[in-house]
Amino acid sequence: MARRILRILLPTILVTAGLGAVAWTWTLAQHVEHLEETGRQSASRIDRLDAVLDAVSRDELRYVASGQIDGETLTSTSSRLQEIVTESSWLLGQSLTGATPAAGAIASGVASFGDVDVRAQENLRAGLDLMAADLLFTETARTRQTLREQLRALRGLEAQAVADARALDVRQAWMALGAVALLFAWALVRSNGRGSRASAPDSVQPEPIPVAQERQERLSPHEPAIDLAETAALCTAISCVQAAADVQGLLARTATVLGASGVVVWMAAGDEMFPVAGHGYDVKIWSQLGSINRSAQNATSEAWRTGTLQTVGGHSTHRAAIVTPLLGTERCIGVLALEVAPGREADRARQAISTVIAAQLATVLVAWPAGSSVPLADVVPFERASTGT
Repeated sequence: MARRILRILLPTILVTAGLGAVAWTWTLAQHVEHLEETGRQSASRIDRLDAVLDAVSRDELRYVASGQIDGETLTSTSSRLQEIVTESSWLLGQSLTGATPAAGAIASGVASFGDVDVRAQENLRAGLDLMAADLLFTETARTRQTLREQLRALRGLEAQAVADARALDVRQAWMALGAVALLFAWALVRSNGRGSRASAPDSVQPEPIPVAQERQERLSPHEPAIDLAETAALCTAISCVQAAADVQGLLARTATVLGASGVVVWMAAGDEMFPVAGHGYDVKIWSQLGSINRSAQNATSEAWRTGTLQTVGGHSTHRAAIVTPLLGTERCIGVLALEVAPGREADRARQAISTVIAAQLATVLVAWPAGSSVPLADVVPFERASTGT
């Protein structure tokens, strides 16, 4: 039940994690874009403040050069100080650096400008232009120089704050994507592991061996010994076979001796093998069996190519198999495929008896008309075939 719940929940978890990572990455991208826009606006305000401070310095030179009271210049300078106060207030309010020495110095200078401007305006209204000029130009000279220096420092701090915040957001995005990638990798490994447990442990797959009609019995802990007397009688009967019709009954006896639920004799013709006789399968399944190519990656073709006994493990939902080559004097002419209960394919006695029966069948089936085209050099000695090595 727990596995079934996990199989249902796992795709949901993966999809949710993927969508969450995408949403988080998009949010971080928006944040980075906002930071960069704020940095650009701060730099623009600093440039604007530099330009206004330059304009105040030009007003001072113009006023001194004229050698006379210039109320218009004084009014213009007062307006510029008010602009510095306004721009600086926005700049400090949007600053990414927080309470830094540069920001504190700028705030102090701006407050000083505001105080000077108020007193200068009062003097201008009272007609005391000289006192207003002294306040606007002389008293603010040092403050203006300090403000320039602190604005340059703030520009560097703002640029560094944008870079640091962008780097942090990028790291968080990679961490989120990496976590999702690890989750998907874990799910893939787990899926492959479950798939490998569900498939045959042998590298050769049992595709050509169909499922027999009989009920799949489990291997008993007290497996009965193979009846050697019946095995001897079966081999004798095989040596006396006179017609192809007799092979069917012999295969039924083979299934009884070896405890197989299905038996198929495959005979080679050129580079293909064909099922020529079988036991344990209904007509519908038998009609679906086709030829097997020599290069196919399964136990039947492997036994034919190498001339060695092949086994395929089984489990609760899949049968096991023993595939024994039919070796002639010059070539492997086919295979004897047995479908057995899981665990029986590893029984050395059952492997040996199947090899004996296959060898006896080969003596009467060697005259198969189509004949294999497998070169003699590819045929493995019978001793190797009988040991399954």
